[in-house]
Amino acid sequence: MQHFNPFPFIFKQIAFGALVLCSYQSRSQVFSMDTIMRNGERPNRINMVYLSDGYLAGQVASFVTNATTINTALFSQPPFSAYKNFFNSYVVKSPSIASGAKHPGTASDEHTSGGQPIINPDNYYQSTFDFFSIHRLLVPQNNTNIFNALSSNLPDYDQAFMVVNSTYYGGSGGSVATASIHPSSTEVAIHELGHSFAGLADEYWAGASYAAEKPNMTQNSNPATVKWKNWYGLNNIGIFPHGSAGLQATWYKPHQLCKMQYLGYQFCSVCKERIIDRVHELVNLVDNMVPATNSFTLSNTNPVDFSITTVKTIPSTIQVKWYLNGSLTPFATNQDAVSIPFGDLNNGNNTVVAQVIDNTDLSKSYLPAAGYINTLTWTVNKPAVLPLRLLKFAGNVVEKSGLLLWEVDDTKDLESFTIEKSKDGNNFTTLSNVKGDVFNKKYTFTDPNLLFPFSFYRLRINQKDGAGFYSSVLRLQNSFDKLNYKVYQDASLHKYHLSVGLQDKQDISIRIADAAGRVVYRKAFGKPGLQLEHDFNLSGKPAGTYFMNIMIGTNLHTVQLLAN
Repeated sequence: MQHFNPFPFIFKQIAFGALVLCSYQSRSQVFSMDTIMRNGERPNRINMVYLSDGYLAGQVASFVTNATTINTALFSQPPFSAYKNFFNSYVVKSPSIASGAKHPGTASDEHTSGGQPIINPDNYYQSTFDFFSIHRLLVPQNNTNIFNALSSNLPDYDQAFMVVNSTYYGGSGGSVATASIHPSSTEVAIHELGHSFAGLADEYWAGASYAAEKPNMTQNSNPATVKWKNWYGLNNIGIFPHGSAGLQATWYKPHQLCKMQYLGYQFCSVCKERIIDRVHELVNLVDNMVPATNSFTLSNTNPVDFSITTVKTIPSTIQVKWYLNGSLTPFATNQDAVSIPFGDLNNGNNTVVAQVIDNTDLSKSYLPAAGYINTLTWTVNKPAVLPLRLLKFAGNVVEKSGLLLWEVDDTKDLESFTIEKSKDGNNFTTLSNVKGDVFNKKYTFTDPNLLFPFSFYRLRINQKDGAGFYSSVLRLQNSFDKLNYKVYQDASLHKYHLSVGLQDKQDISIRIADAAGRVVYRKAFGKPGLQLEHDFNLSGKPAGTYFMNIMIGTNLHTVQLLAN
């Protein structure tokens, strides 16, 4: 395998501390944004965002292609390939006035530029070669524009990457990793993300100012206490000096052929482990839990159902263990759903624990030592005498509406029912209240507004003495051919809400015009995922009829809006 001598490409970790200190008075900028990889909801995923610099408006399609190429290469190499499901990736298409990267021609090693012409294009993030007088150190300089683009377009990002429209070789680490579109850019990009995402050091000697204790750099040469002692002697991991004399000889690295030293090689075992550590710092192994509440009281003698949805590694190294009431022996293993009989529970409080473990062999310094573990605990109260009992809570989809059905065993203490709804099974809001009827033990409720792909419901039974208890969580699936959308209107307040559900990601945009055809509102969402929720208003606009065009992929839908 061909590799590169490390010394011609010295990509430093540039610290963009100024990024968080820039002026908030600068105007925010919303750009067109696309999703190039989506594996889950953003709050529990690592959200990568690629920014474009030096691309003209007519070249942004090429930027998306370049960013996708980098993203594909990144998630084809371990350990990122094993943890692909833990990431989402987006592109923010920020065009520049002029094409390319700046090249002032001032670097001390200018002879390595390969004849690159001296140019000073007006690129949006001011990316330039010759940073710190090193030609191939390519760095975006306009931190204000970077901050505004990220905060305005994807404020919940975790890692930003700048793709610079230059065919010359260059890149840098730092808060915003950077690479050009040179043929080696994918390898450069992955190396730089080792710096930016995982805090790894170069494993070539980058200079005295970059020598520091890092996960893959140390001054400790004792195999028994070195920070990578668990790997010592395995997979060619050792303690190798950065040089034979002087300061270099006092600093050590774990491997001789790691991607943090040479392009074209994999990350060494120590670097892979650190990347995995970082993944687990940012993502919970559990996406969803049912019951959604961690503490509840039983209201009937039915078995109690529990389930979790986990984020899967590729291939899966995820193990699930279930425990009841402090037992050290699991009552179920490697099951995402379990059912506990009523008779197996003690009177009073019971604890049900789901322990989710990543047993990857790519790491030896587990967090904690038994593995990467996320633990869920439910407290289940079994009263000695059951209160009013909920005999049944079920539902199904009828003509794209949710039909809920429930039954109680007695009505003398019954006050009312509160129906709550959620799109994720975790965060519920009140949907409706149903008054109890002393002569009625069976009830139904129809919800015409199913979410996509699932709607979650739970029922609170309210007793006359003020006590109450929750049912288990019910999930209904919204099935339709290609898409589903609804527009909710509050015409008196000129407020509206658009809800779109998709089976596959498509571009979505809206355009609203008055009866004369004058556009009063427009917004492009790119490819937001499988569910879009958007609030907007026509405040300040005259009362009347407006026409809303919803473009979903290549399909145009028109909705009439009223403003009273």
